[in-house]
Amino acid sequence: MKLVLALLTILAAPIAQAKESVTVGLASNFSELSTVSFSPFGGYFKDAINLAISDNQKILDKSQIEIVLQDFDYGKDEINVLKKAKEAALSRSIVVMGYNYSSPALLSAPIHVEQKLPVIYPSASANRLSTFGKYVHLGSFSNKFMVETLAKIVSQTIKAKKVLVLAAVDCAYCMDLVKSFEEEIKEYDTEIVKTIQLLEKDSDFTKVAEEAKKLKFDAVFVPCQELTAARLISALTEAGITKPFLGADGWGNEGSEFFRVLKGKKFTGYSVTHWHPKLATQKSKKFVADYLKRFNKLPNDTSVLAYDSMTLLIQTLAKTKPLTRENLEKNLSLVKTFDGITGKAYWGAHQAPRKDIVVLKTTDTGFAIDQIKAVARE
Repeated sequence: MKLVLALLTILAAPIAQAKESVTVGLASNFSELSTVSFSPFGGYFKDAINLAISDNQKILDKSQIEIVLQDFDYGKDEINVLKKAKEAALSRSIVVMGYNYSSPALLSAPIHVEQKLPVIYPSASANRLSTFGKYVHLGSFSNKFMVETLAKIVSQTIKAKKVLVLAAVDCAYCMDLVKSFEEEIKEYDTEIVKTIQLLEKDSDFTKVAEEAKKLKFDAVFVPCQELTAARLISALTEAGITKPFLGADGWGNEGSEFFRVLKGKKFTGYSVTHWHPKLATQKSKKFVADYLKRFNKLPNDTSVLAYDSMTLLIQTLAKTKPLTRENLEKNLSLVKTFDGITGKAYWGAHQAPRKDIVVLKTTDTGFAIDQIKAVARE
């Protein structure tokens, strides 16, 4: 009798539903030192992805989803970007996230569109990424959006009449910013006195500084990634140039590389970014505390953009049945707003989001929030 009751109890017990395994590809430079960073860029990116998965585990459990991450490491060689994007298309990945800079993003986008594999670019900001349409999704605002604010800083804050532009011609992100700045500054009573071309891969900018000293200008636009920007500012300050410097989100928001290179040199700079560790919202404070506790380092803007994009993806995966690339693409395309660590973002169809932008004032003592410019709400 006891055996019969035991069998009945087992049969009556609810059968646990097996979780569906979903592969998410991560594409980045996980292994090699590059010209734009002292350390592999993928560290902050992947750490934030893992934290987002942990923080959203209840959503995944409720939806019976188990995320499996698959790395596509392209190092610092752009040819490898194409190779890894094709590998991702042939893999089990339902979506790929990463290609953190504009150059690899622009190289990979046509492959993702052709292979109908959704891709999310958390931090790439090239204007042209908004032209690909289906399968391409953006977490960062565009270079054009950033330059709209930078041009106002030039005209209204610095009140500059003449601007010197330093253009890294081997950097897609840099040249996209230069082009946007050239167009935007026409709206103001300011002119570009000269655009000095250089190579991002260079480390000695003495000749650039010598050429700059011969010119008259009120501000210097340095639309480069953090390491290159720091080297340029260092060279110009050593040459006695004390005019304000301007940059975009490539400068970062914490400054470890800036101050490692600049080593106490006096300068003033203005830049724009997505977020700052001292942002006073509850979401931001919790994110900083959790990230610091788990990884023993402060998050940067790469971290927060990756975290927000992964959280958005998890929420979208939970709404997608069955879980196929095409169904996920349909649901990603329906996303119009998202309230994340960086604030509330608003998307047009396959466009870069518009959201609040943080203006930083940078001196030899560090990066500080100067102001937060709000976008018009829906």
